[in-house]
Amino acid sequence: MTHDNLDPREGIEPGTHRTQQDPPMLDKEVPAGAAHVSDAVHAWLDGEPVSEAELNASPREVAFWKKVEAETSTRRRMVTPAYVQAQVLAKLPEKR
Repeated sequence: MTHDNLDPREGIEPGTHRTQQDPPMLDKEVPAGAAHVSDAVHAWLDGEPVSEAELNASPREVAFWKKVEAETSTRRRMVTPAYVQAQVLAKLPEKR
């Protein structure tokens, strides 16, 4: 399995600086009005009581957030296997 090298310093020699030709990479900007979530969905996410009729008006957003909750609850229960932890600790340099 290969991993992407996400180090922004990759390929830049120590002591050199970026030139005007190499602009810094920026995150993609999403317009503020691109997605509007209803007040009922916001209230539901905040744990406030909301009627089913209000939630049924935004089925796509409700389905998305239910999927997010299911995924995060699954990941909360994940535990790193002992053999992985042992491999990581074995790679750490010895203290001097």
